[in-house]
Amino acid sequence: MTHSTRRHIAFDTQTLQFLEQYQERHGLPSFSATIEAAAAALQERELREGYERFARDYAGDEQARQEAEAWLGLPMQEQG
Repeated sequence: MTHSTRRHIAFDTQTLQFLEQYQERHGLPSFSATIEAAAAALQERELREGYERFARDYAGDEQARQEAEAWLGLPMQEQG
């Protein structure tokens, strides 16, 4: 069984409207599920950014670059 905790949060009107519309468009069962989906998307973005940073840091090492490309599922291009 998952443990949940209640929090009181406030959103500006525009953000609240977006979240409510997102919930409706994606058929999410509750506003909490919508917030969980947003948190998961942020977590995924941070993970991807971390892998991208790793790939840039090791772009000079061919083997490390290839491993990073495999993890990300996209080719790493040198920043110029």
